[in-house]
Amino acid sequence: MADIYTNPILKGDYSDPDVIRVGNDFYMTSSSFTYFPGMPILHSTDLVHWEHIGYAAQSLPFPAYENTNHKKGTWAPCIRYHNGTFYVYVCAPDEGLLAFTASDPAGPWRMTHAANETGWIDPTVLFDDDGSVWLVHAWARSRAAIDSRLYLHRMNANGTKVIDGGVEIFHEEKRHPTTEGPKIYKRNDYYYIMSPAGGVKTGWQLILRSRNIEGPYDEKIVLHQGTTDVNGPHQGGWVDTPYGEDYFIHFQDVYPYGRIPHLQPVKWVDDWPLMGTNQDADGCGEPVKEAPMPKGLPVTEPKIYTSDDFTGDRLGLQWQWQANPRTEWYSLTENPGALRLNTCRIPRTGTLFHAGNFLSQLMQSFDFTWTVKVDLHAKEPGDRAGIAVMGYRYHYLAVEAGRDGYVLKLVDGEAQDMPRGYVEQVTESAAEEAPLASGTVTLRMTVRSDFAGEHPRMFVQYSYNEDGITFRNIGSEREGFAGGWTGARPGIFAANFRGKVSPGYADFYHLTVEPLLSLC
Repeated sequence: MADIYTNPILKGDYSDPDVIRVGNDFYMTSSSFTYFPGMPILHSTDLVHWEHIGYAAQSLPFPAYENTNHKKGTWAPCIRYHNGTFYVYVCAPDEGLLAFTASDPAGPWRMTHAANETGWIDPTVLFDDDGSVWLVHAWARSRAAIDSRLYLHRMNANGTKVIDGGVEIFHEEKRHPTTEGPKIYKRNDYYYIMSPAGGVKTGWQLILRSRNIEGPYDEKIVLHQGTTDVNGPHQGGWVDTPYGEDYFIHFQDVYPYGRIPHLQPVKWVDDWPLMGTNQDADGCGEPVKEAPMPKGLPVTEPKIYTSDDFTGDRLGLQWQWQANPRTEWYSLTENPGALRLNTCRIPRTGTLFHAGNFLSQLMQSFDFTWTVKVDLHAKEPGDRAGIAVMGYRYHYLAVEAGRDGYVLKLVDGEAQDMPRGYVEQVTESAAEEAPLASGTVTLRMTVRSDFAGEHPRMFVQYSYNEDGITFRNIGSEREGFAGGWTGARPGIFAANFRGKVSPGYADFYHLTVEPLLSLC
């Protein structure tokens, strides 16, 4: 294994990462928004290579998540460990602070509704030396009409309830707009709040420091893009190693590819955490492209899942639904060796954008092929099954039973953002069609990246074969686009697009995801 690591350490959309060390093990979680199960739990022994071991939230117990509500859900979680218990804290912007606890980070996790508030986002918790438990959070302007402010609250002794009304501890909107995503720590009798400011694609890492948790706080900018191509560098978490080294994991927004994690070395100078490299006279550094592997740590075998042969008794960890999961959407037992998706009715707009039963995963490469065999058993007009790349502009390739037999349809979709972040206006239109001999066909998307322009772009070519050998392109390349604070998401689906309750279904066989190494 190489003695040097290269950023990014993961190419998946692990937005708003937070990290802790428990003994010799590191654990990381990230946002999932309205994809469930949510808030993946990753484990590592070396901070560079990771394995996916579970999720903190299998679903959320609120009516809004029974259907798709983009831009809601789990925003910027915080992971902590105290007295033998793992904690994941997260704010759903309309439902308040949620605390998930577990004795095993792989789960199961138990949820407590720690505060029923609207507009709170990005929580972080500190279990202090004297037994006090502190919460710091930011605000969502779309719900609270304020932002760029950090509030401090007390919690009960086991960190599951907020017990006071809170106090504002930081508000410098002119100098540090969009202050959010705080993480609170204590070191050498200083309280530190590490918070990004300036915006996801254009901002910097701000450090606040005080001897008193209520402030006032001194401040220092310790990481910015500088001369690198790492825009943002946005929010994340600080962690130390058993061998006396310190690191910061943050994300970079890569447009359609989402928010991917980077690992920055940290050095403490005069009790300030200086990050990255090429520090200027004020101690502000730039992200590193590569650096020595963390000292003395055993290497983790990476286990980040993509392909699936559907032979297990439960869905693989790579899969997330677009709403709270329902057992009637799928089966792994009715046709062993295949994933059966039922052609359920889609509520609201009747488009794939609002199909809770759209089953997708995070991309783990910039360039790859995604291939799966589909066998549609249509029972009602409008039954479709296929593959898609979801975003605010999206597209899919689906097999459908037409009047004169089965057809293949390439469909383009677009969603319009509405006030408060909700999406109501969605349109879909068929771009290409091709006749099929039957409802059985192998579908493929070939994804390529383009980093040559002003910002990264992603292009998707759809193709199909009926003989198991020769793939034929259908339509031209489509561009991939980000979703509601998520990257574009490849996925599979079966649904009825005419509002009918249908007993139809589709069986999916042997999903294969293969990086195109020559392009990466």
